[in-house]
This record gives sequence, structure tokens and C-alpha cells, in this order.
Amino acid sequence: MKGAVTAIVLLWFCCGPLTAQNQASTNGLAATDRKIAPNDLLEITITGEAGLQPDYRVSASGFIQFPYVETVEAKGLTTDELRDRIRQLLIQKEFFVDPQVIVTVKEYRQDYVRVIGQVNRPGPVQLPGDKPMDIMDVIAFAGGTTRLAKSKVEYTHNGVTKSIPLDKLKKENDPAKKIWVQSGDIIEVKESAL
Repeated sequence: MKGAVTAIVLLWFCCGPLTAQNQASTNGLAATDRKIAPNDLLEITITGEAGLQPDYRVSASGFIQFPYVETVEAKGLTTDELRDRIRQLLIQKEFFVDPQVIVTVKEYRQDYVRVIGQVNRPGPVQLPGDKPMDIMDVIAFAGGTTRLAKSKVEYTHNGVTKSIPLDKLKKENDPAKKIWVQSGDIIEVKESAL
């Protein structure tokens, strides 16, 4: 049974879920609309400009140093928004007439959720940058619950802890009702009283 759960989780992350979950995220945006954050590694190219370095690491304050336009704020923008901003700056500074700019995220910063209590592999679980994870996804990545697990999970987000029935989390199929985790969250699977 454990092997089957692991195979399903691996299939989900390799191929993506088969439902509307692909479009869900912690803030209701599609995963492709994920905002750029400090420490993300971006690949930025201008079509026809082969001499430019392609990789740019977003600084801790959220900026990149880009040729021709110097400092550009990237934090909080999608890749499309940053592309448009760089394109506008290149046109304003009269370096290009109609530049074709391509922006992709080469490497997302590493975000973690901590899982403690009655799971088979307690500890940090790294969140993928391009797909949202709900509480049950995180528990699956922590090896699933042990036989001593209680029927409730305590979920802490931004310092607020909620107690949620494990059965409710398992049965929820509606992406809009799932609890999508964010970096820094804590999931505790309590031990049942024998």
C-alpha cells in the first residue's frame, strides 16, 4: 500500500495532477503566474543579442542588474510582467526599437514546510517552485502517517494554528477548498491516545 501511495505521489509530480489542481495555488493564481522572489535565478534573453549573459540572480532586496537598464525590480512580478518592464526600459533608454525579451525562472528559491509528529519521515519538506502542494501532498512526501497517528492534524500558518480532521483533508477534491501550504508553515500529525 505504501508503495502505491509513493508511486501516485511521484506520478503527480512528474506529470502533474489530472484535475483542475494544475490551476490552483495558494493565492488562486495558476502555478505559471507565480511571483518572482528574492534568490530566484532568472534566465533573460533579448532575441538577436547573443553576447549577453543569460542568468540573473534576484537579490535579497528583490532587484536584478540588467545590461543597458541597470537596476530593475523583479520581486513580486510574474515573468511576463518583468519581461514587459525590461522591454519598456530598453525602449525608453533608446537602446532598442522593438526588443523581443524572454524571461524564464531557471531555479526557484527553496521553500520548506516543516512536518512533525506521527509521520514516517518528520522534518522539512521542500516545496516545488512550480506546483502548489496541499497538506496531504506534504504528508505524503513525509512518508505518510504512522499507525499511531491521531485523526486530526494541526496546521500552523502565519503563527495561527488550526486543528483539522485528517479524514476531511483526505476526502477534499475541490481545489478551491484545499489548504495550499506556504513556506514556513508547520504541519503536526498528533499521536493518538491508546
